[in-house]
Amino acid sequence: MVPRPIRVLIIEDSEAERYFLRRTIERCRPRCAVTEFSYAEEALCYLRETETAPPDAIFVDINMPRMDGFAFATEFAGLSTRLRGSAKLWIVSHSIDPLDREQADAHPAVAGFLSKSYTRGDIERLLPSPLEGD
Repeated sequence: MVPRPIRVLIIEDSEAERYFLRRTIERCRPRCAVTEFSYAEEALCYLRETETAPPDAIFVDINMPRMDGFAFATEFAGLSTRLRGSAKLWIVSHSIDPLDREQADAHPAVAGFLSKSYTRGDIERLLPSPLEGD
């Protein structure tokens, strides 16, 4: 069976940050299907309304207008298992505040904290391998 591309959501209000993260992901997993959102509310609507399978990984910025990354994580946790799937949710930030990392580590829906000074190797470790077809 041919592996299907992994599905990734990027939720980030900075166009430059979205671009850099998407390019890094695509270098790690060339067949990756990346969907981008500028606002967390848009991503939640997509997750609730899309007919496609849930994502495999989600990268959400900690500081965004309207809804921050932690509020998104809380809303995401409240979605049905069918909508969440087995997605790993990563909080992404430039923050060096240890409380942000502690909050990410303590949140039940968050897989971990990723500094925006990440490397390709960091992303490679976080992304799942290509998955067997649906």
